[in-house]
Amino acid sequence: MQFVVFGGALLGIGVGVHPAAALIFAIAVAAFVILYAVGLFVLTPSRARRHYRQYKAIQEPIAAELTETGVKFSNGDGEAILPWSKVFQWRQNNQFILIYGMPVLYYIVPKSIAREGFDIPLLVRRLAEHVGPER
Repeated sequence: MQFVVFGGALLGIGVGVHPAAALIFAIAVAAFVILYAVGLFVLTPSRARRHYRQYKAIQEPIAAELTETGVKFSNGDGEAILPWSKVFQWRQNNQFILIYGMPVLYYIVPKSIAREGFDIPLLVRRLAEHVGPER
């Protein structure tokens, strides 16, 4: 919000001093929006696909198991337990549950694993009990 107010003030001052300032400002804002959109919708997905292809460990199946103390994740290389006390936050949509260990690090639990016997409603209840409401 402060950026908008500051930019608006500069625009007002600039238009008074130089009439072409509004056009220059509009072009700069448009260029920023276009570059941001290209980064968000083109570069980020292609980078994610490339990282997925290069990082072989992420392509291996991971098993999830509910325990009284947290969620146990395991694969062929080992296992880890994420205790309820270490869960920062969680959220869900109709396809996935994201369990955050840190603000930018999370475990993705696909709800489709319910077909394999994993109790998704119990996971949601335990997260709500031990961590709090989803954010």
